[in-house]
Amino acid sequence: MFVSNRNNTLLANAIMRVAIGRRKLSTMLFVSRDISGIPLNISKSPVYMQRWFTDIAEQNDDTRKIVVTEDGKVAGSLIIVLGRNSLGMKQAYNLPWARVCGPNIPEDTCKTKKTEITRQLIRQLPTDVSYFLTLSNEFDYRLFLSEGFQPALEENYTVAPDKSPLLHASFSKMTRRHIRQAHEHLIVSTTTPQAFIQIYAADLFRRRRKSYAPLTIAHDILKEGVRRGQARIFTANRRDTGEIDAAVACLWDDTNYYYWMTTRRVPADGQTKPHQGAVKLLLWSAIQDAAARGLTFDFDGIPSEFSSKENGVTRLYAGMGGQRSIRYRVKRETRLEQLLGRLRTPAKLLITKTVGTFMTLKMNY
Repeated sequence: MFVSNRNNTLLANAIMRVAIGRRKLSTMLFVSRDISGIPLNISKSPVYMQRWFTDIAEQNDDTRKIVVTEDGKVAGSLIIVLGRNSLGMKQAYNLPWARVCGPNIPEDTCKTKKTEITRQLIRQLPTDVSYFLTLSNEFDYRLFLSEGFQPALEENYTVAPDKSPLLHASFSKMTRRHIRQAHEHLIVSTTTPQAFIQIYAADLFRRRRKSYAPLTIAHDILKEGVRRGQARIFTANRRDTGEIDAAVACLWDDTNYYYWMTTRRVPADGQTKPHQGAVKLLLWSAIQDAAARGLTFDFDGIPSEFSSKENGVTRLYAGMGGQRSIRYRVKRETRLEQLLGRLRTPAKLLITKTVGTFMTLKMNY
C-alpha cells in the first residue's frame, strides 16, 4: 500500500506497504485470472484505474506519470507515487487509495500493440527507485516480470455472486453467531462521505495511528463514487443509543465489488465497547448487495502488517465464505535496498531473541 503524503494536517500520513503473500499457490486461483479470480478480461478497467478515480488520486504531491506518445498523441500511461522510506531511499507505489494499478492504454488497442506500449512504459521507469506495485491482471504481471521485476504475489479472498444464496450456511459457527447477535443489537444504515471520513479519522486518532494516504483524497473519491453510483457506505448503528459501532465503504466496477475502507469505534472513557459482530454484519450486508448487482465481492487484499501465518483477518475472510485468490504484486529493488533487505531479517531475529532472553531472565529473577 504505500507512501505517506506531506500535508501538514493532524492526520499526517505514514508509509503502509502491502505484504507479500506466502501461501501455497496450489490452493489459490492463478492461471488466466484477474485479481478476484474471474477469467481475465484486460479490456475492462478496475475502478482503481478508471479516469475519475485516477484524476482524484493524482492530487498527491508525489505523483509521477510515465507516458508513451505516438504521432503527438498519448498511446499509454502509467501513474505511480514516488516517496522515500525512513532511511531516505526512493520507493514507488500505487496511487493513494488504489489497491491495484497498471498501464492505461485505450481499450481498442490490439494485444500486440498493448504489449509494445507496456514494455516502453516499464523501460522509462527510473532505475534508482525501488518499486512495489500491485497490478490489475496477469497480462501486465507477466510483462513486468519479463522486464526484470520480481514476483511478490499477495493473498486475497473473493465471493462469487452465484455463491451468495448458499453462503450463510457455509459460514463458520462463530461468524453465524456473531451476525445473529449483531442483528439483535444493531441496525444497518448509511451515512455521508464526509461523516464517514470524520468517523474514520477520529477512530485513527484514538488508536494513535495515522492514515497512510491523505484522507481528503479518500473523501473526494468516496463522494464522487457515490455520485456516480459506484460507491456505498454501510454503518452499524446501536439500536439503543444510535451510536455507530462500525462503518464500511465499498467501491465497484463492472465486475468487482471492493471492501475498500473500514473502521470500528474506539470506546472513549465510560462508553460501551462496539459489538463484536458489527463488522461481520456489515460485510454480510455488502456481500448481499454485491450479489444483487451480479458482482464478485472482493475483500481487497490482506493488510501488510499481518504475517503469512493464519491470522484474524484471514480467518474472518475464510469464515465468511471467501475463496482464496491472489493479486499480482511485483517488486524491483535497487541494489542498496536488496542489501538492506538481506541484513534486516537476521537483525530482526537477533533483536527478538535478545529481548526474549532478557525478559526470560528478568522473570526468572
